[in-house]
Amino acid sequence: MVEKQNVKKKKKQVVKSEFYKQLESQKKIAEQQLIISLYSHIDSFYDYKVKVENITDTAWKFYYILLRDLIKINKISKIDELTVNAFVSTRKEAYQKLYERYGGYKTIERAIATVESENIDGQYLQMQKYATLLRFCEMGFPVERNWDKIQKMDLEEINAYFEGLVANAFIQTDFMQDKVEDLFEDVNRLIEDADEGIDVGLPLDSPLLNDVQNGLPLGHITLLGAHSGVGKTFLTIMMHITSCIKHNEPLLIIANEEERPRYVFNLLTAYINLKHPNANFNKRVFHRGGFTDEEKELLAEAVEYYKTNVQDNIVKFVNMQEFNMGKTIKIIKKYANLYDIKYFILDTLKLDNDTQSRANDQSWLQLQQNMVKLYNVIKPSNLNVHVWVTTQLRKDNRNSKYLDQSSLGIAKNIADVVSSLILVRMVSEGEKGGKGLVVKRGKQQVILKEDNDYMLFFWDKNRQGSTNKQAILRVDKGRNMVKDIGYTKIDQQLM
Repeated sequence: MVEKQNVKKKKKQVVKSEFYKQLESQKKIAEQQLIISLYSHIDSFYDYKVKVENITDTAWKFYYILLRDLIKINKISKIDELTVNAFVSTRKEAYQKLYERYGGYKTIERAIATVESENIDGQYLQMQKYATLLRFCEMGFPVERNWDKIQKMDLEEINAYFEGLVANAFIQTDFMQDKVEDLFEDVNRLIEDADEGIDVGLPLDSPLLNDVQNGLPLGHITLLGAHSGVGKTFLTIMMHITSCIKHNEPLLIIANEEERPRYVFNLLTAYINLKHPNANFNKRVFHRGGFTDEEKELLAEAVEYYKTNVQDNIVKFVNMQEFNMGKTIKIIKKYANLYDIKYFILDTLKLDNDTQSRANDQSWLQLQQNMVKLYNVIKPSNLNVHVWVTTQLRKDNRNSKYLDQSSLGIAKNIADVVSSLILVRMVSEGEKGGKGLVVKRGKQQVILKEDNDYMLFFWDKNRQGSTNKQAILRVDKGRNMVKDIGYTKIDQQLM
């Protein structure tokens, strides 16, 4: 009986040929280089998905676990001998003995001095390449036989090559590769999930808008577009940030145009006018300076409210000195993994800084590709977080009555991966006073007052709701006040 079990066990083991051992050796080198590079750039730790069980070299597996523990448990921001040794001294004896056996901090120090850590992306791809090739060998694919060709390929080319081999094998068959399921499988669970509102997400801080939008679901992108000066940041603060604060939902704002004080001053102004409607507190006082005693008192109350009622770090902020989608994605990965943040704001989407000086059709294509990269990171099967993105509409249609995806101009395809595309303009003077727009709240018609300012919201795309009506909000961008008014319908021929 024991002999039979040993035979079965031997059959499961991979026979390690000399070629297999060579691939394994190359994988070990790539692993070591990547892990050491992560020690040099710990901010990049969450950018590279490494499974501990897939690390071949036992020593570097230990050092990877050590780095992971330092980041997750101690939340360190830099590596040095004192920090590492102090942490190891708090672990179990077996952990400490392994650290000593593998050379302690001296091993890290020596490796950092010999590894080119700036090539971290290449090291990660090399590790994946050799891990993939080893799996192909284990499955019996002709890696060694075609090595002269395969060794020159990168990971993407290897993927295409072996996909081609498999596809070629099935070329004469009529084989359905898509999974066929019973339409009503798990129907009760689906109903329970819907009843609990699992897919709803954070509501917008406007019942009128949220009735159309139906929340900001995780795993999706909401794109807000408007012309310069209309109030993209204003709406982001009033509709999204205030909602996160009310619901104690952690949020990270990634800004590349506005400084942190503007967001703070807007929130303080909104609180003051909501709590004291007759105060007529206008945010221009922050530019004017020389606060009156009454203004100081109102500001002190607002500050006290936020300090008392808003949890620490509920709203985080980063100002990108130079915008780059790759950096943006790294920030989202880090804070989603390390701090479990589910909601992110990117204010405002633009070309990467290194393409600004040579903007052309190709650079706008890069912008569209960047949106695809962003979606691939935040989608339900990956990080499962929501990103609210603001963008500017093209300049040559400022007078358009109807806004749709074409208002994005040459970069309109950035909307392909978003779940909701919200486009906003100001209501013109000719549309007020009952002359231009028929506005209804329920069955009652509402006349827009000529002395007030109103914003008109269009949904060109909305996976959670309808796109066949427009919403109108009264806004006071000086006092940061917003009021739901009603719905209207505009003829698309008026573009």
